[in-house]
Amino acid sequence: MTKTLSHRWPLALGIVLGLSQGLTDVLGGVPWVPSSVTTWMLPVLALAYLVFGAARGELGQPGVLTTQLLGLLGFGVLAAVALVVEPEIGRYVVAAGWLGHAVWDALHHRAGRVVPAWYAEFCIVFDVLVAASILLSGV
Repeated sequence: MTKTLSHRWPLALGIVLGLSQGLTDVLGGVPWVPSSVTTWMLPVLALAYLVFGAARGELGQPGVLTTQLLGLLGFGVLAAVALVVEPEIGRYVVAAGWLGHAVWDALHHRAGRVVPAWYAEFCIVFDVLVAASILLSGV
């Protein structure tokens, strides 16, 4: 049992950090603003995939670099859109970006490519919790 749980540390870390982020914002009464860290982290996280892919020597495989660059572009566009629309709309755009990034993580985890499994597992949970905190920060 302990061995099984020890393999789940990325999920536990994602829960702890995701809840920390969310509870700080939601319970602290911190309203979401377009220039918040949750906005600019979207393209930064996509950039991390390029770094992991380069470090693991996987960017040279067919389609991998193109896919990662498209992900970086997509998450960057979402962040940019959030900066120029009304804040209430931007909040939903950024939350959708975080949920989209959770899907991105799940696809990478399933394929077993570009990023280590532990990173994808951590990110799936963390991303969903951050998205929830963004949505709840407007309540």
